[in-house]
Amino acid sequence: MEALYIILGATLALGGGVLTHHVQLYYAQQKEENNLLFEIERSLLEIGGLDSELNHFKTEPDTLDTKAKVARYREQKSSQLENLHLLAIRIISDKNRSIAVKVAKYSIDKHHRTDENRYVLLKLVQQSMNSKLLKQYQKETDTNPTVF
Repeated sequence: MEALYIILGATLALGGGVLTHHVQLYYAQQKEENNLLFEIERSLLEIGGLDSELNHFKTEPDTLDTKAKVARYREQKSSQLENLHLLAIRIISDKNRSIAVKVAKYSIDKHHRTDENRYVLLKLVQQSMNSKLLKQYQKETDTNPTVF
């Protein structure tokens, strides 16, 4: 009888260890995905800032300093787009897969790189990261938009 209790205790301990491992793995994955989404949001905002700076130079720059500045902005934007693609690849959950696909499309295909698509991506990322806050904000804005 004592041996049965020992085997039962060992089995319960092993099961608890496996369960704890899977729960920790799940929460670690969620934390990693939230960090990835935060980095995607940061990159999208950075790309928007770089686009804004590049829009100041609609015509071909005249001076070498201006040409160097434009080249630097374009290089930074290219780097951010590559970073976006690499971040999108690392998202593996079903919940955020559609966001990852849209981010990959935005970063790879030039015809998808519009301000409207960037705003849509920002909104999707923010909803995925903190949907409760956005729902409460929307509710308060809808009921009385003038009150702070």
